[in-house]
Amino acid sequence: MASRVHVPALVIVTLAIAALASGQPPARSQPPQTNPPRDVQVAQTGTAVIGGRILAADTGRPLRRGQIRLTASELGREPRTTSTDADGRYEFTDLPAGRYTVSASRSGYLTLQYGQRRPLEQGKPLQLGDKQTVQDVDFALPKMSLITGRVTDELGDPIAGVNVSAMRSAFWDGRRRLVPWGPVARTDAGGEYRIAGLAPGTYVVVAKAADKWTVGDGAQETTMAYAPTYFPGSSHVTDATKVTVGIGKQAENVDFSLVPGRAASISGTARNSQGGPLAAVILVQETLGPNGGMVGTVGRASVAGDGTFTMRNVAPGEYKLQAARDRESVVLPIVVEGADIDNVTLITSSGWSATGKVTTESGAGPSIARDRVRIFSRSLAINGMGMSEGNPEGRPVLKDDWTFFAPGMPGPARLVVTLPDGWIVKTISHNGRDITDVPVDLKSGEELSGVHVILTDRVATVGGEITDDKGTPVADGTVIVFAADSTKWYDGSRFVRAVRPDRQGRYEIKGLLPGEYLAVAVDYVEQNLWNEADYLESLRQYAQRLTLADGSQTVSLKLVTP
Repeated sequence: MASRVHVPALVIVTLAIAALASGQPPARSQPPQTNPPRDVQVAQTGTAVIGGRILAADTGRPLRRGQIRLTASELGREPRTTSTDADGRYEFTDLPAGRYTVSASRSGYLTLQYGQRRPLEQGKPLQLGDKQTVQDVDFALPKMSLITGRVTDELGDPIAGVNVSAMRSAFWDGRRRLVPWGPVARTDAGGEYRIAGLAPGTYVVVAKAADKWTVGDGAQETTMAYAPTYFPGSSHVTDATKVTVGIGKQAENVDFSLVPGRAASISGTARNSQGGPLAAVILVQETLGPNGGMVGTVGRASVAGDGTFTMRNVAPGEYKLQAARDRESVVLPIVVEGADIDNVTLITSSGWSATGKVTTESGAGPSIARDRVRIFSRSLAINGMGMSEGNPEGRPVLKDDWTFFAPGMPGPARLVVTLPDGWIVKTISHNGRDITDVPVDLKSGEELSGVHVILTDRVATVGGEITDDKGTPVADGTVIVFAADSTKWYDGSRFVRAVRPDRQGRYEIKGLLPGEYLAVAVDYVEQNLWNEADYLESLRQYAQRLTLADGSQTVSLKLVTP
């Protein structure tokens, strides 16, 4: 006989290490940050004005109740927002001079930044002078694309409460991968789903259900569950059929049935670095990307006095086992495919720490506000920043004498320093060895002492204009400047920068280290694709070689379409 029980769908929660350690319930999820937030200036007022209209791209009709959002360091921590009137018009007054990011959104339409000609492209900055009025910051918003369909069980019956996501290939967190795009949809009582908010493109559709049931009788009972299932009905992403949607179009009848599989047990030991048992182990399922995503706790097991744990009835899928206690933590990726997984070993680690001093080239402290400097780690093993960023007690400390202590570094990791405009890191060294762009990997509890961070305001700036084949200046495209040495191409590299030209068709990239670079102006590039080494290598044949020194250099670049 078989009995089926419906389990509520994934609860969206954060992977809060501190919450797990303290026994407190995790908080609601937030989109991952690519960098820790910098301190911002107190909001200023001024005499400048920005205005414009929001129109529908397909019909040209004005869109009322559209939302406009302004951000700039001069505005302080909170952005300025306003709505459009019945004629689609908006206006901001009393603005300080500054460099603004302007974005427009409206229900049913794709959000665009100023200067974006198509979705996924980087926006343009808007440089605003004192007493300047700019009244033509207009937006033509394209309608969002949709994917709709129906999810059924293996017998063809509709199933409710299934999470359905559209995934697309993108470069994120150091490599190219499938990442979620658009909101997660939930099937209704008829199994129907509707994924809205999509940019035009090609997607892989995946469904995840939390239902479990038993088959058999007594001692022979087996717990079954659904594996993550990809359209048109496979548990393997390699067998997925891609779904393509155009601007404002709907891909209909993307219907498929879920694939059942045996639920499994995960067992092993979970101890701290001194060998003592942990309190609990949690099982996490996550789907994250540049636009946020979903992180859910799907299982929890208590740890016995001898350090052993068993987690039963785990559905097929990809997970992370996670545990933490007393400022130590561990994260272990794990794949469940129906067979029990035994002898898992979890040992928490406090991570390694770094201590040292920040100076300028002269040996003195820099002439910038100390609270504008952040020292942290970019982990090569765990998504995002070092996990110490989420724990106030484990955050890096930069003292008045410019000495610092950075605890809880997950290894291997790169030390990263963020600075205000006009300053860059010249070198990070340890015992005479340059570790500026080198991963550091130490054992838990070890300390990298005597680290010397040298900052400089002697930076290289490159700027100029973009021209077409006839030498006529053009105001579109994206300029990418990247190191000639391919070993310096990695996610978050100091030697790779991209920028859109301003309203006058001129571009400027500040804060580069002197050295050998390649520069190219491309007609279109998806945002952040320049972090991918293969893409940069494909641009080499079109690029102009530059030797940058301290100060400014003017370079005119011809627009190319790779």
